[in-house]
Amino acid sequence: MKPTPKALLRFQAISAYITQEPPRGSRRATLEKMAQKTWLLPGDRPVQFSAETLRSWIRRYRDGGLEALEDKARPARGVQTLSEEQIELFCKLKREVPERSLDRLLLIAEELKLVEPGLVTRSTLHRALQARGLSGRPKPKTGDTDLDRFEAEAPNDMWQSDMLVGPWLPDPDKPGKRRRAYLYAFLDDHSRLLLAGRWAFKGDLPALELVFRQALRRHGLPRRVYYDNGATYRSRHMRQVVASLGIHNLVFTTAYRPMGHGKIEAFNRFCRSAFISEIKASSIETLDALNAAFGAWVERFYNRRPHGETKEPPRERWRKCIERVQHVDEEVLRRAFLWSETRKADKTGLFSLFGRRFQVGADLAGKRVEVRYDPERLEELEVWFEDRFRERVQRFEVQPHRRPRGKVSEEVESSAVEVGAPVADWLGHLVAERGEALAEDPEAELRQELERRRLLDEAFVDVLRDRVSEAIFDEATVREWLRHYGPLDTEPVVELLDFAVEHMGRSQHVQEYLDAVHAALLEGGEA
Repeated sequence: MKPTPKALLRFQAISAYITQEPPRGSRRATLEKMAQKTWLLPGDRPVQFSAETLRSWIRRYRDGGLEALEDKARPARGVQTLSEEQIELFCKLKREVPERSLDRLLLIAEELKLVEPGLVTRSTLHRALQARGLSGRPKPKTGDTDLDRFEAEAPNDMWQSDMLVGPWLPDPDKPGKRRRAYLYAFLDDHSRLLLAGRWAFKGDLPALELVFRQALRRHGLPRRVYYDNGATYRSRHMRQVVASLGIHNLVFTTAYRPMGHGKIEAFNRFCRSAFISEIKASSIETLDALNAAFGAWVERFYNRRPHGETKEPPRERWRKCIERVQHVDEEVLRRAFLWSETRKADKTGLFSLFGRRFQVGADLAGKRVEVRYDPERLEELEVWFEDRFRERVQRFEVQPHRRPRGKVSEEVESSAVEVGAPVADWLGHLVAERGEALAEDPEAELRQELERRRLLDEAFVDVLRDRVSEAIFDEATVREWLRHYGPLDTEPVVELLDFAVEHMGRSQHVQEYLDAVHAALLEGGEA
């Protein structure tokens, strides 16, 4: 192949050096002297070549001859590493959820095995989407108000909470209709760890408290909580919960300026972009499915990815100071979240709560009592009188049938847009990866409480059986008594029973010992 003028010019520039073959010690000086010479390019443009440039040409000529002085062919402009099918795939992923960033597009494509890991770089994908006018993302709305920046010193120093307006889902009670889902979430200010979050149809207090209690059980006690200015956060009962747990410095955002607690606001923006936007490419149609997908997304994606501000995964940053976490006793936590109402029992001991009837013992008939309850579990209440626990009561009258729930209509309301099968159901993939065993179980807390009570009841039965005569022991009577007044801690019960047996002997009727324990507990003011 005939050499080009450029290759010939380069050879001419280094030919003197190749001919002379200067000895060691004088090579650098020779190159610098050659670099002072001026050469003419096509069009009579003068140019000088540096000593290092000349050295590189000499090396190339010795390795490959005159052909090595030619310029290497440049790749064609545009995207070369992606086929047209792959480019179209990424375009579909972007059009399906426009909020998907370049990093998320690559993550989804690789995790779903749509492309080989490491095949596509971020810059290559950007050029491919930019050439088709798909490189941008919807810009979030931002305010022009100057906001101070701050960060809590350590994990659990401050928690932030807010409510996020979410997607529309089919209404399970009204076929053909749709309802808006809302998210209550708690975020650790220092680590940005999403402590707990739950979607619900009603933006009311029980839904908020369920999330708050879950965060406390999993991550311990915060020193402060920073709340939104909404009515659910400013309620009397929420203040009672915070005070009873010893949480100090209850802080609220300034009215009409919710951006003050910017970290939960930033999480909400990210949740809209990275989670809510993906719902349109998923098969989510129920609250249970929405919460399962959200739990998997938080556990496998949000809490494990490096945060843009801290440059650390939230979970790892929170665990750095895990020794400072102060956990809450389960019984203290349960009592802190009980609601309270005052009711007057009639002469037969009956009273009503939310249309359900309950019955107290004869000693409380005709008296005004305090009823403490969990709004999620109205099948059982605690009855207090004069600031002392008296008994636990169940529903007096049980309905034989549940209220029927309407079936979700298969028809989509007119405002909904019909779309084809999703190209990449990333949320479904996260749920599958997380596994059904890790999916949120709404009955797990109840089972734990029932197991705790069962163990305490068994311990009480065993202690009483060991201390009284076998002839008078009646287990059915003991368990019925525990249904109203249990569960009881084992250590104080042992002392009370030992005292009762010492003064009454071992052969009294079993009810005598139970009454003695109950009277001693009332006198001590503890349940």
